[in-house]
Amino acid sequence: MKSLISIIVPVFNTANYLNQCVTSLLKQTYTNCEFIFVNDGSTDSSLYILEKYKAKDSRIRIINQVNKGVSVARNNGLKIAKGKYIGFVDSDDWIEKDMYNVLFEAIENHQCDLVLTNMKTHSNDKEIVIKYSFLINKTLDNDYIKDVISPHLIEKDDLYFSSNKLFKASIIKENNIQFPPNNALSEDNIFNLLYFNKIKSMVYLDYSGYNYREVEGSATRNVLQHNYFQNVLCLYHFDYASIIDLRLTQERIRSIKALKLIKNVLSLLHIYFNPSNKLSFKDRYAFVKAMLHNEEVQKEINYYFEYLVENSNRYNSYLIKSIKEKSTLKIYFATRYSRYRNK
Repeated sequence: MKSLISIIVPVFNTANYLNQCVTSLLKQTYTNCEFIFVNDGSTDSSLYILEKYKAKDSRIRIINQVNKGVSVARNNGLKIAKGKYIGFVDSDDWIEKDMYNVLFEAIENHQCDLVLTNMKTHSNDKEIVIKYSFLINKTLDNDYIKDVISPHLIEKDDLYFSSNKLFKASIIKENNIQFPPNNALSEDNIFNLLYFNKIKSMVYLDYSGYNYREVEGSATRNVLQHNYFQNVLCLYHFDYASIIDLRLTQERIRSIKALKLIKNVLSLLHIYFNPSNKLSFKDRYAFVKAMLHNEEVQKEINYYFEYLVENSNRYNSYLIKSIKEKSTLKIYFATRYSRYRNK
């Protein structure tokens, strides 16, 4: 029989989407799976739905816990996982029926420590596929991981998903890799950094089997309530070298983190000034103003100003100049005009 895959699914009040998620798991063409659902203190009908499916399929295992968050839920799932390989799925998402068969064949054929795939994101009836520029369907060795993957981890935010990967359980357990509760960055960042630092080989597939659903209540929709700017600052201050081996000079690390800070600030300007946000205009204006007056933002804008302006399009150059001037009003009208032009 083929090796067991343990798929861990944290569940918290996702009854509206849970049926699609569970069905997509049970219909996997790779059948030697165990599905560990961790009910994180749901107050809706999520537990009832899980128990209904468990009565029909013995591969389902359920853990009940008081609400402690997604990190604790995943860690508790890892404690009881029996599989050779580990996958993670969020309970408001769904997967294609061949996903774990594709991932299993890749990790076995390449005899590697990790399989990475694309991810499809769904929001407002729009589908976007997140892809990477890594070599496709090749065994990527330790040098490639250190020279290409590791810098990507600190330069961008798109590698921290846990759901578009297949992990080896032995590496997780032997190195006691966990999702840190109450992590200021995100529940996935530290786990992935620690895991990538322990692997010797991996493979990237140009395959999109995971469907991420952006729902009302997700962090991206409630960025103001979650104060995502504080997370951005945490990334800026984070000491990556304490967790992952980097073949980069301190100056290179500093420039990557600084430019990433400015890039994230530019993205947040649009989110904060999006009129669909539930907070009042006054509150959103105050968020942007505070961000522009932040000491770290101003320091890096001034330090990299010429580089940023020369390497940005006309619109972003205007925003960068407005950030340097701390002009919240200019940014408001610029983002408003941009939304009008892109209708």
